[in-house]
Amino acid sequence: MRRIALRAPARPESVGQLRKRVSVILSGWMLGTDETQAAELVVSELLTNAVEHGRDEMTLGVTLTGSALEITVADHGRASESGNFSDPDEHGRGLAIVDAIAQDLSIDKTPGGWRAVVGMAIPLAMSDRAA
Repeated sequence: MRRIALRAPARPESVGQLRKRVSVILSGWMLGTDETQAAELVVSELLTNAVEHGRDEMTLGVTLTGSALEITVADHGRASESGNFSDPDEHGRGLAIVDAIAQDLSIDKTPGGWRAVVGMAIPLAMSDRAA
């Protein structure tokens, strides 16, 4: 099993920074280009939701176990004062994109905010190289 956890302020610039870090880490775990790009998209969409609708800090967790990749994003801290729920024509497609890529998606209210957990299948030959 391989696991990382990264914490950052829930700000737009954090999304790109964390996505790049995850990309480097997944490449080091020898995931293929397609799997890495899909994971980057999931990370980006979940972090963007945490920035737009969440609290002042967020945590990103990525775990590779066998042929499964799990991505978790949680927001915590003070509630966002913006309450910026934008026009769904302009925003709001992120979770639909994530749901289309993922095998599993759950979003739960926690005592400190919200947590999204995404499960993605990784080809077994790919995950064997990462072990």
